[in-house]
Amino acid sequence: MEITHEEDPQSSEIPLDDKDQLLENAVQFIKMTMETKFNMSDEEIKEIMEPIAATGKFWHEWDELKSILSFRLKQVLAEYPESQVDNDVGSQDESLTGETYSELVRRLDEALLSFIEGPPFTLQRLCEILLAPRSLYPKLSKLALALDKNLLVTSTLTRSTAHLPCPSPRSSPRPSPG
Repeated sequence: MEITHEEDPQSSEIPLDDKDQLLENAVQFIKMTMETKFNMSDEEIKEIMEPIAATGKFWHEWDELKSILSFRLKQVLAEYPESQVDNDVGSQDESLTGETYSELVRRLDEALLSFIEGPPFTLQRLCEILLAPRSLYPKLSKLALALDKNLLVTSTLTRSTAHLPCPSPRSSPRPSPG
């Protein structure tokens, strides 16, 4: 007896457009889940990012660190006045690449999230930028170019096995010479 396509429950003949849509829906669901579960204070984020910015090493699972960086990236971009402008195509908020603010955020976030195996080898500089963006880049367009350069790399880092450095006391007196 021959099983026809309609009778075969194992058949996976889904039109290509439907597969693309299913994949896109799955990606959006994962992103939404990651964002809704994220619950960290700015101080906790800085405590994680500062040692990375200082040493270039990371001690956290990449998926956890990636969600922290994604959150901080969106937070930093939202701090610029250009983020408050109307997002209509052709508005003043278009960057040098001709995209709107929301397109810029989506593109940079997707570039960050595209690192699967580990963080970009530019992780240290990325953390430096995300910790003090306004002091380095007063305009959103300049920040966007810097982030672009740091996210366009293909090499990745591996997690450090050394112990996490202890934070130095911020107000400790320096020994006097002599």
